[in-house]
Amino acid sequence: MEQVELLRDLLLIFGWSAIVVFVFDKIKIPAIVGFLVSGVALGPHGLSLVQNQSTVEILAEIGVVLLLFTVGLEFSMTKMYRMKKMVLVGGAVQVGLTVLAVAGVAYLAIGDPGKAVFIGFLVALSSTAVVLKVLTDRAEVNTQQGQSITGILIFQDLCAVPMMLLIPFLAGGGAATPALLPLVFKAVLLVAAVLAATRWVVPHLLFHTLSTRNRELFIMVILLMCLGTAYLTFEAGLSLALGAFLAGMMISDSEYSHQVVAEVLPFRDILNALFFVSIGMLLDVRFAFDHLPFVLAVTAGIILIKIPAAALPGALLGQPLRFSIVTSLALSQIGEFSFVLAKSGIGSGIDMGPFYQAFLAAAVITMAATPFMMAASPRVAAAILRRLPRRREPRVTESGSNYGPIRDHVIVVGFGLNGQHLVHVLRASGVPYNILELNPATVREQMKLGEPIHFGDATHDHVLRHVSLDKARVMVVAISDAAVERRVVSVARRLSPRLHIIVRTRYVREIEPLTALGANEVIPEEFETSIEIFSHVLQVYNVPFNIIMEHVNTVREGTYKMLRSMPAKTGWDNPLGGLLANKMGMQTVDIPPGATVAEKKLSEVNLRALTGATVLAVQRQRELHTNPAADFALAERDIVYIVGNPMQLKSATKRLKETAAPPSSR
Repeated sequence: MEQVELLRDLLLIFGWSAIVVFVFDKIKIPAIVGFLVSGVALGPHGLSLVQNQSTVEILAEIGVVLLLFTVGLEFSMTKMYRMKKMVLVGGAVQVGLTVLAVAGVAYLAIGDPGKAVFIGFLVALSSTAVVLKVLTDRAEVNTQQGQSITGILIFQDLCAVPMMLLIPFLAGGGAATPALLPLVFKAVLLVAAVLAATRWVVPHLLFHTLSTRNRELFIMVILLMCLGTAYLTFEAGLSLALGAFLAGMMISDSEYSHQVVAEVLPFRDILNALFFVSIGMLLDVRFAFDHLPFVLAVTAGIILIKIPAAALPGALLGQPLRFSIVTSLALSQIGEFSFVLAKSGIGSGIDMGPFYQAFLAAAVITMAATPFMMAASPRVAAAILRRLPRRREPRVTESGSNYGPIRDHVIVVGFGLNGQHLVHVLRASGVPYNILELNPATVREQMKLGEPIHFGDATHDHVLRHVSLDKARVMVVAISDAAVERRVVSVARRLSPRLHIIVRTRYVREIEPLTALGANEVIPEEFETSIEIFSHVLQVYNVPFNIIMEHVNTVREGTYKMLRSMPAKTGWDNPLGGLLANKMGMQTVDIPPGATVAEKKLSEVNLRALTGATVLAVQRQRELHTNPAADFALAERDIVYIVGNPMQLKSATKRLKETAAPPSSR
């Protein structure tokens, strides 16, 4: 009968949770909050529908193990090195300040230093699951503030492991401190064993497992590594969570880590749902309502302590104040690992009294408020900055000299991959430009290389005036933050009505708001990718280049509306289009370095006799030679305009791009 009761309880949990999460999704509240609310309703303080609560908690513990395992998979040394400043400095400052501030307040309230530090641990951690979900939905993971938030979250997740190690000693006070050294020694030995296994054992084990091409075997080996390592650490006197984290670390730098995450995610997500439901079962709603002022005071205190503690790291690392404000609001909630620590603390004998129920209620409130706080953070930051005095500082190169005067130039906002490519082309074409970037390390590095790059936030008037916005012809916004893009366009258009503004954005839905704010052209990555795809497909079918470009221009000139409702046609729209597609077209071919036709006259190339295609013109740098004579000599990097039918164009392209065969090694 126990098995039937467990099945009934699971059906209740998943059925109820599915309904609650569906409703919460409609009102943009994270699924985690839905699971917590489901636990409150189903638990002993709610409707008391779940009978076998202990078995559910056992499954939830396995969910925690898998959660720590996937966190360990993300703990790649390579990733950590790229984000080392924000992870190590930013994370340490945020966690340290929060623990100190909360522990100080808690000590004044309860007078027990061990419990006070433990409460500081609970409050210091933020919700990786909730915050990353919101960042992903808002396409802000790769923005500068997104990277800052992610770096601090990584450090917090790592801190959960040593915090769990310290819980037994916080519960026992100073008397248990001498036993800490053997435990630390065991932990060091385990980490050394993990590093050794990462280098010499795990790659070979996974390689031979994958070579069988048996998916079931692969999943079993992964779960064996995760649960087996967790069990070994538990037998050594450490926590299950530490072992799962170390197991993830063993795989994190291997080429198989992404596949491992894909295979483990379904198990982890289902069991994590049970974990949050089991936490919700602990929340006494009656206590929360009976002590509502106390619960609200605890919630407000948590937010007011975490916001400045999370804002300070950005200021110390030279980030703009706006980014620091956005980061702090995103990290102001209680995290899922706080629940793990809370359950571990209770199991170790830490009695927090009424604060525990207040903590659970505050956690639910802060997690539910996170999406709304993150959505409002740009407006909050803008409101704060408007009330602060502005400073204008001259931007100078590393040698100390100011950049020279500039006019009729391009302003490039953002020096990521898109910005770098644009600057490379502008430099090669002799077009003057100025760069605005918010990453201080990038600015310093590019200054040393002589780039006209400036550190500054393009949402501020004085920063745009500093890069001579009033004298610029074009501004290109090449960043990955929709809210910032809108603000930059609005400010730039107000300052310079004649400026031509081009914005690169992520999604099509940003076209209309950006255009309404004054952008002349908005280029969404979604449709540019689709253009690239259909261009390549048409090239495979030998559709002439000019016909392909007609379709590309049709899409772009129609503000990308054509692809939103593409008509189902198989032919061209007019008879001339059909004739060009099937009979004759035009194509451009660049002459590559080492081509056999380079330095040869057109009469020697004999393109028409060999392929049937005709040369219309040749472009050499900025000079166009139309209808070139037979004695015209081709050169490397020339662009040749040719006409013919699809087969002739294909043959001519092959002839013009043919390079000399490398000499034989014999």
